[in-house]
Order: sequence, then C-alpha cells, then structure tokens
Amino acid sequence: MWERVLLAEVARMARVGRAAVVNWCRRHADFPGPVGGTDVHPQFDRSAVVAWLLAHDKIGVPVAMPAASLVVVGAGGVSSRFRLDGPWLVLADDAEGEDQLSGWSTDADADELAALTAGEFGASVGRLTAPGTAPLAVLGEVRVIERFRSGAGGLRVTLAWPAGLRGAAAEGSAGGVVRHGVPSARSGEGCACRRYDCGGLVPVDWCAEHGDAAGPVMDWHPGGGIRCTALAATSRR
Repeated sequence: MWERVLLAEVARMARVGRAAVVNWCRRHADFPGPVGGTDVHPQFDRSAVVAWLLAHDKIGVPVAMPAASLVVVGAGGVSSRFRLDGPWLVLADDAEGEDQLSGWSTDADADELAALTAGEFGASVGRLTAPGTAPLAVLGEVRVIERFRSGAGGLRVTLAWPAGLRGAAAEGSAGGVVRHGVPSARSGEGCACRRYDCGGLVPVDWCAEHGDAAGPVMDWHPGGGIRCTALAATSRR
C-alpha cells in the first residue's frame, strides 16, 4: 500500500489553499493521478506528489515525508551529511549479499554523493539513520549504483554496499562503529582482550597474545552488524 495523501495534505505541504491544488490537477497533465479515495476526496501517492511539487518549484525540498539522515566519509576523510526523502532500505540476510538504500535527493546532493563514493578505496557511511531501523555504519565500499529521474522531475538515488561491512553506529550524532577482531587462531585462556558475544575481541597493549601485533593476525569486522550475528551463531554451536 502506498502512503497516500488527500488534497488538503498536498495544500499543506505546498503552503497554499486546497483550491490551488485542485487547479493544478486540472491545468497540469503531468500532475500525479489519484491512486484511491473518491471523486470528492481523491487520494494521491505522497512520493509522486512531492516529486511533482519539487519539479514545478512549488516547494524547495521534499517535505512532510519520512527521511533518512546519511553521513558519508570519503576516501580523503571529507565528511558530508545528506537527506534522502522517502527512503527505502533493504538489508541483506546474508553477509555475502548486498545492502541497498534509495531515496529522493536534490541534484546537488546526488552529485556530491557520486563524487564522494567514486574514489578508488570507496567511501564509508559514518552514520545512517533511517525510519524503522537502528543507526548503521559501513566501513567502506559504499557506492552510488543508480540515479533515476521520474517523469515528474524528482531524482531518486540508490546506494549499495557489501552487507558484511555493515555495523551498528556508535552512540552520538557523530556516528562511527566499534570494530571487533577475530584472531586467525583462537586465543588461549590467558588473553586479556575485551571479548564480545560474537566471539570477536579488541586487543589491549599488554595482551601477550595480541598487543601491538594484532593487525596482521586479526580479521576485523564492524561490531553489531551482520557478521557479528553470524559469528555469534557459530560460537554457540
């Protein structure tokens, strides 16, 4: 079921009277047609209406829609914040799969997103806050895979990243993600590293087994993500 709005709600979004919206419906052949309701009280697809209002300069940016807040960090350390309206987030069940996020964007934001994610080493999502899910973070390889312009002129952007890179964003608006490591050989009883439910750990300087030599012998993954869940399930067997 689409998210539907009445003429009065369209008028509120555009800050005009209901009569003005009725006039747009009659005068503009590309105004989105009703998707339900009655002749007296027609219902419209909210996303299509917002795209039309944006394309016809009736509003400055999409409004009154669920939005995702996205902080992207480029390969050079440049961090930018974006808003995606009408977001659609699909998270893979398999760590070998791919997560995707799409939403309505301005042309300027879409261009900046494409530039940030076009680097040789990929970009990272410092923090993604979207309706219906906990804040996420992705350590790298985020890219724009599609830019679609609707008939009404709205621009929809889709990003994707390997599901195994997904983690839980740290507390606070800055985002970030805690990284856990899995040793190539299981650690002994004497290991003083901080342990996590997934079986991963974060080494400390005075751990005889890892310490400052942890990098080469650890397989790192984002904390709280799909990889964590898979490792935790394996460790319980």
